[in-house]
Amino acid sequence: MPAPDTFWTYLGAVTAYLAVLAVPGALIGRAAGLRGWALAGLAPLLSYAVTGLAGPWLAMVGLRYNVLTAAACTLLLAGVAYGVRRLCLVRGWIRPGAEEPPVVWTNRAHWAVAACVVVAVGLSIAVVLSARGGTTAVFQRWDTVYHANGIRYIADTGDGSLTGMSTINWYPNGAFYPNGYHLVGALVYEISGTSIPVTLNAVTMPIAGIFALSMVALVRQMGGRAVHAGCTALIAAAATTGAYESVSSGLLPYALGIVLTPLTVVALQRFLVRPGVDTGLVFALSADGLLVAHSSALFGGILFAAPLVLQRWYRSLRKLPVDGVPEGRAGLRAIGRDILFTIPVMVFAVLLAVPQIFGAIQFTSGAYPYNAWGSHLPVMSALNMLATFQQVLHSPQLWLTALLAIGVLSFLRLGRMRWLIVSALGLSGLFVLVTSYGNVPLVISLSRPWWNDRFRLMALAAIPLCLLAGHGMAEVQRWIARLVRSIGWAKERPQVVSRLGIVTAAAVVAATAVLTGGFYRTANATAVSFLYYNGPEGEVTPPVSPDEIAAMEFLGRMGIPPDQKVLNDRLDGTAWMYALTGVHPVAGHYDGSGAISPDAKYLALYFRNYDQDPHVREAVRRLNVHHVLVGSGSIARDVPFSPGLTGLAGMDFLKLEYRNPGAQIYTIIR
Repeated sequence: MPAPDTFWTYLGAVTAYLAVLAVPGALIGRAAGLRGWALAGLAPLLSYAVTGLAGPWLAMVGLRYNVLTAAACTLLLAGVAYGVRRLCLVRGWIRPGAEEPPVVWTNRAHWAVAACVVVAVGLSIAVVLSARGGTTAVFQRWDTVYHANGIRYIADTGDGSLTGMSTINWYPNGAFYPNGYHLVGALVYEISGTSIPVTLNAVTMPIAGIFALSMVALVRQMGGRAVHAGCTALIAAAATTGAYESVSSGLLPYALGIVLTPLTVVALQRFLVRPGVDTGLVFALSADGLLVAHSSALFGGILFAAPLVLQRWYRSLRKLPVDGVPEGRAGLRAIGRDILFTIPVMVFAVLLAVPQIFGAIQFTSGAYPYNAWGSHLPVMSALNMLATFQQVLHSPQLWLTALLAIGVLSFLRLGRMRWLIVSALGLSGLFVLVTSYGNVPLVISLSRPWWNDRFRLMALAAIPLCLLAGHGMAEVQRWIARLVRSIGWAKERPQVVSRLGIVTAAAVVAATAVLTGGFYRTANATAVSFLYYNGPEGEVTPPVSPDEIAAMEFLGRMGIPPDQKVLNDRLDGTAWMYALTGVHPVAGHYDGSGAISPDAKYLALYFRNYDQDPHVREAVRRLNVHHVLVGSGSIARDVPFSPGLTGLAGMDFLKLEYRNPGAQIYTIIR
């Protein structure tokens, strides 16, 4: 049953998540030579990489996945990274230093940027908390029940395989799904001892804060200004189309992949500037981290970072200065060097992720249907969504639009990050194609990693747009500082000039906070609230009702063994049965497509004919069903209740065990 919504359960779950997010990746990153913002930013991605890779490999060798085995895998990988790097240093094969950011920040700048990240984390937590008003609220969106059941399954069974958690619904063989999100969630659930709803909320709350940290690490690695980094962190926590829209749609692993995507540039830039075993290991693990978080995240990371490589190669061909390339080296030779050194790193990354890659190949060629969304909105509507950072809400974020316009117009001042313009154009163009021409077969094929879904592609396009808006905000600060510096009285006061940067930056941040109403916290909370209501509050009925939760809690106290299944409807809230109580349902997900058990389909249609239909009795026996839970409501509008589960009251083969206004529990008595 859901744990009480107390300060201590909340604090315990969030603390556990932050520890799982930071410690494994920090150990591996430190051993591989990462320091500073690169270490802080890449730590979450490396944590997901090691846990996401450990689960399937442990399953393949027959070991349980839990806190101890995950810690052992972390220490093993950190030990290997440290040993190999140390050997290379002693032999003189690598000379660290060139990969570090080319621009020095003052201590004051570091602390100011860190404060912006802390504010972004606080904003993210406040948005999620105020979206529903508590950490034990059950998520109501489509795929959230699958993620909830998956986390509970991994924690209960220790099965970290890529198909195991899907057996709650697609039994007996399961179905492939990249489970890095669930493997980390299982550790949080195990460490904190809270409920699955609290665990899911804890993992969701800092999502925009992670986005902000990733953005800061990118700007720092590329030699950007500290003001740009701090402003982008706040923009990342304010833009609805960044992390919040994906969360509001219940796309929890996808949202995770989005907020980690900027780190592709950090790992790639460090490797290209100084190819080595240590930077190559971090690059390979970063690629695998995106893959295990969500398959599309790796594709998104490639598209996002490709303009960086193109800019690098263009400058090489023009014989312009390029980070990590000796002056005078031929352009084609520099390009060949990048490709040559990248190939073994990618081969190593593929070898580490063999289970995920083969699983994805088998899945795409399997029976699970691919249904394109087929959006066909006007092009101008799509462009308006991009420019105003709004898609699920009716209110545009016009102050971010203004900052974006300033950032685009002043893109020449981006320096090493001018490639962001190309990235923004490319990803925005892909969004427009899918939004306006989603029925075209070529567009469907190109956007298949994102399920032809404009909401997913909006989040991807928001990454460079947020960076450009952050640049615009930083340019406003630069203009104000230059204006103040030009005033006569300021020139005569050196103490004013020395503090001008931090003072004007603070003034710009404060003004933006006021103009945006606390960085659009209320608007973002409204968007995230869709996660708790399956749409706008008042317009829909949440599928998981309090009555159903009470019935599931009663079911959990009935002592039902794990080899038995409880018959339930596929579209009501009872699909949460396993996540909340550990009792196995017949329908463990709202999704009835793919290789659903024929017995489950048959019972949904004809169970009420138990006395007359021997096929029903055989299906009940095969699934080992002894109890029935009938709920109310539906995840889908205007979809009728399963006919086999209607009108069960008074049936002589059933005994009523529990009833409330929205749910009933029956026992099959013969």
